[in-house]
Amino acid sequence: MKRFLNAIVCLCLLCSLWGCGDGGFKSDMSFTYVLAQNISSLDPQTASGTAAGAVLDSLFEGLCRIDAEGKTQPGVAKSWDENNDSTVFTFHLRGNTKWSDGSPVVADDFVFGITRALTASTNTPSVDDMFVLKNARAVYAGELEPESLGVTAKDDRTLVVELERSYPDFPALTAGIHYMPCSRSFFEQSAGHYGLSSEYLITNGPFAFTNIYSWNTDYGKRSISLSRSEYYRGDHNVVPSDITYLIDYSSKIDTDPIAALKEGAVDILSLPEDTAKAAADQGCGVMALDDAVTGLLLNPQADSLKETSVREVFLKTLDRGDLLSRHTNTVQGTGEASGIMPDCVRWDGEPYYAEGEQFFQKQDDSIDLNALLRSLELEKLPSITVICPNDEDSVNVANGMLVAWNNKLDNAFNIQPLSESEFQSRISSGDYEAALYTLRAGGTTPYDVLKAFESTATPSLMQDTSYDSALHSLNFDLSSYRNLESFLLDACIFYPIFRDNTYFVTNPNVRGITVSPDLGVNFSQARKKP
Repeated sequence: MKRFLNAIVCLCLLCSLWGCGDGGFKSDMSFTYVLAQNISSLDPQTASGTAAGAVLDSLFEGLCRIDAEGKTQPGVAKSWDENNDSTVFTFHLRGNTKWSDGSPVVADDFVFGITRALTASTNTPSVDDMFVLKNARAVYAGELEPESLGVTAKDDRTLVVELERSYPDFPALTAGIHYMPCSRSFFEQSAGHYGLSSEYLITNGPFAFTNIYSWNTDYGKRSISLSRSEYYRGDHNVVPSDITYLIDYSSKIDTDPIAALKEGAVDILSLPEDTAKAAADQGCGVMALDDAVTGLLLNPQADSLKETSVREVFLKTLDRGDLLSRHTNTVQGTGEASGIMPDCVRWDGEPYYAEGEQFFQKQDDSIDLNALLRSLELEKLPSITVICPNDEDSVNVANGMLVAWNNKLDNAFNIQPLSESEFQSRISSGDYEAALYTLRAGGTTPYDVLKAFESTATPSLMQDTSYDSALHSLNFDLSSYRNLESFLLDACIFYPIFRDNTYFVTNPNVRGITVSPDLGVNFSQARKKP
């Protein structure tokens, strides 16, 4: 199935027309979004998961934000300077930034929030991206006092950040939730309840809790209600009046998402490409992020694929040219993948991969299969099943894998097309041998991609303490990133084939919602027809 470039072009035209006149799209409207998981904490320093991240993106603003094009934009920091070798960044905060209780947001709020995240007792998940800060590892390990951390408030409006080494892309990291500010006085008054209910959280983002009952935790009615913050001051005024995040919602949103969008039960959903195309044909808006790579994922926990040498054979006997020819989608940005890093990932402001660079297992038909079988005491390679999404393009590509293996490996192999929900469930539970899998970046830095293979990641794609250790000791330079890529290459876990997109579909009566490569959904400029 060819991709729907015309639908995306139409969306861009509609957005342009909207910019010239309201076209019936009104301010002060209500919007609805559904969350994939329940949320236990909205403390930015302890929260985890995409659901919490989506809500926090509306409740909080960091020093910087990532926009829809993956570029780093001013947040609470109106500007920043860096020294010659990009080891010291000075952030200049806006003068009118306030918390949702009306108190000023000051540089010390960022010092306190970042220090909390690097205090071991806070139990902040995945703090590796913060180890680029000067003395962060030693502070986290308890070897140095928190005052030694390279984050200081020069005054209320000036934050100075010192790094362990040069990292030109550091401002992008400050958009992450663990870098969010935390009011020292409010936290101390919360007596251990901070972030666990709407009563015990003040925020500084474009939206705030409507009241102390906004976070409903009653099973069957779970939801979070936010209203436009009267104290928020950013580059633009906030347009919507309120947002409702549904945790419990009608099953129709899952079973018939297009109808749910058209009827206004929800205003934006992330949908598979074929469903997004059908939605576009019925008047829904479509946004495509070039934030993903699709390829063959092998499960090292499956009995048939525990041996690296077996996984290597499956990867090296693929016919890459045939797989690419079977991928009939034609939208710009969805050609051959250079490696595991999607197009949105940057290094020092430039594409991560140089033009013509390739970072994947190369095809090799000279493998001595008989010698390998003898070393493993096997008569033949195990017959494995490839699960894939049940759409024409995915089935066609997965069939290409079977054609190559059936011809070269003296065994019969199978595919199992699945609905999107069942496919994701199988991946999450580890109930698969091989999968045609789309790896999404979740951000714009190489670290965002590499942490997807950490043992504690969700879903868990690999369980390897050596990789975890290497990730935790990352130096945040290009050679460190490449070393981790090489680790994954040698482990034969994921074989990247083509660049891919994530699709977000909006209610036909909605304009102005944007989505960034870190999967943040920005409602601040959203309008809707009544």
